[in-house]
Amino acid sequence: MIGSGLSKFATKQGMKVSQGVAYGSLMGLAVTLSEGSGYKQMVITTKFSDPAKQVALQESLDPKRLQKVYRVTNLQISTGRIIVTFHDTIGTMDKIIAFTEWFMPLLHQHSASGADICSECGQPVSGGSCWKLINGTAYHMHELCAQKVLWDIEQSQQKQTDADTGSYFNGTIGAILGMLIGAVAWGFVLAAGYLASLVGLAMGWLSAKGYDLFRGKQGKGKVAILIVCILVGVLLGTVLGEGISLYFAISAGELPFYTPADIPALLIYDFTYVAEYRIGVLTNVGLGLLFAGLGVFALLRNTAKSVSGTKVKHLD
Repeated sequence: MIGSGLSKFATKQGMKVSQGVAYGSLMGLAVTLSEGSGYKQMVITTKFSDPAKQVALQESLDPKRLQKVYRVTNLQISTGRIIVTFHDTIGTMDKIIAFTEWFMPLLHQHSASGADICSECGQPVSGGSCWKLINGTAYHMHELCAQKVLWDIEQSQQKQTDADTGSYFNGTIGAILGMLIGAVAWGFVLAAGYLASLVGLAMGWLSAKGYDLFRGKQGKGKVAILIVCILVGVLLGTVLGEGISLYFAISAGELPFYTPADIPALLIYDFTYVAEYRIGVLTNVGLGLLFAGLGVFALLRNTAKSVSGTKVKHLD
């Protein structure tokens, strides 16, 4: 997505805004601008005619200075593109503008290819060119080069589909087993009086690991299965935590007329007829889901990306 600050900046530079990004030529280089929660991002699609100049550029960059002067939290130079991530807070747009005025001339000095060069074949783009948004990054290419790229993507995804011999059933079994281990850990942590997103992350990781170990199908259904397992895991972990607390109370003699065998009945009775207890349990469930969500959000997002395949959109 893209907000008003980046949109105004891009429009002023003659770039276009579409499909949640700004793209086009920025000081002679092919650039994609986007943003998310707490960050803004600039992706420059370029290649270096001389590998030595790319190395020289990398060696000249000081991460600490980039962070201090321009709020750059990450800068990655790879084959075909440069990804620059900025910490988004008040005044970040001014930092991005200053960074652009400093970094773009530096790229030209190191012979980085410009927006007038096809990102696929490396030849000048004149007539018959187009912009394609591939996994959120805009690429300027010849029409024929774009067709070749799309064909290669389709063939690659088809090969991955053919090679995926897993099943959702097997993956679900593995995810459930991983979730049960995580639920036990959640129960003991809850019984000790704590709630932590780290335990939620562990539950998500165990579910995902179990899914993969049991050769689950690497499709979009994987994310839904993991979400359900995590939800169920939090519920089971909460019930287990309450049960463990009752066990300790019975063992300590605080409930002299009950034995561990009475724990299931006590849980059901208290939840049904004791309003304060029910509210406390539901609060723990709600907090548990919140902490688990915080813990596994990045994991689920990365999983969703890994199974969704390459996304291609036509820009113009």
